[in-house]
Amino acid sequence: MQIFSEKNKKLIPVKEISFDLEKNVQKLTEANLETIFGLEFVATEFNLENFWLDTLAFNPEIKAFVIIEYKKKQNITVMDQGQTYLNLLLDHKAEVLLEYNERKNKNLKRKDVDWEQTRVIFVAPEFTIYQKRALHPKFPFQLWEVKKYEKNNFISYNQIQPLILERTGQRGPSLSGRALKEIKVYTEEDIYKQCSPLQKIIIKEAMEFTEDLSGDFQKIVGKNSVSYKCGTKKSFVNFGPSDEKIRIYFQEGDKLNDKEGLLEGRGEHGRYIKIKTFEELEKVKNYIIQAYEISKKE
Repeated sequence: MQIFSEKNKKLIPVKEISFDLEKNVQKLTEANLETIFGLEFVATEFNLENFWLDTLAFNPEIKAFVIIEYKKKQNITVMDQGQTYLNLLLDHKAEVLLEYNERKNKNLKRKDVDWEQTRVIFVAPEFTIYQKRALHPKFPFQLWEVKKYEKNNFISYNQIQPLILERTGQRGPSLSGRALKEIKVYTEEDIYKQCSPLQKIIIKEAMEFTEDLSGDFQKIVGKNSVSYKCGTKKSFVNFGPSDEKIRIYFQEGDKLNDKEGLLEGRGEHGRYIKIKTFEELEKVKNYIIQAYEISKKE
């Protein structure tokens, strides 16, 4: 992605410059984990069985651990390394929980963690075409390219999307070891399987409406719902089936103008609206727009 600066209505390319050391990328990322990824920092160079995980982080929104690895060399097989680290973490849940609780002065229990949504993020100035092609929607790995520019110390983090899109009925690659049994990467089809035919149509309509608001969303598919977030912020809206209705959840529900009196729930866990018809969805669309506008400003 080329970055330009404007001068007298002319665009001037901004030169990319390299990071001196892999460690510099790690220090910068760890100091800004919440800003970049919406994650909590737990530990650096965390040791398990003589392997050193560069960064151990925690996703408070879905209550899952995240491993972050930084790469300067391009000859690393990131998928093999990702599987190794996933299995290490899953084999040592007690040690990981102890590290988190001691660092955060908390009492997180094993049952409180969604272990099947453990993820590995690789951060590098650049990935090879082979590494990008190895990325698959069914793998619990993310590739992020970090760039540094000479003007004003601009830094960019850009997530690489899989080049291979999953096709219906196509058998994707599989994990190995404990990760094969415990890790799950959900797709929209997993959500639709929990829906009645009408629920499926309403959720699809709600998702299409949300995606039409902007092209700058990150869509996150979980066990029971689909969430949307702007950049690295918390999700601003979440759609999922709930009995015979659709539950639409807003993290910042207390900030919405509830002139229709539709919002339910109170407190720090956000608010929600339940619907079961297209007419009700039309009323909720204004709430989705409000939530998106609030998320953009924060």
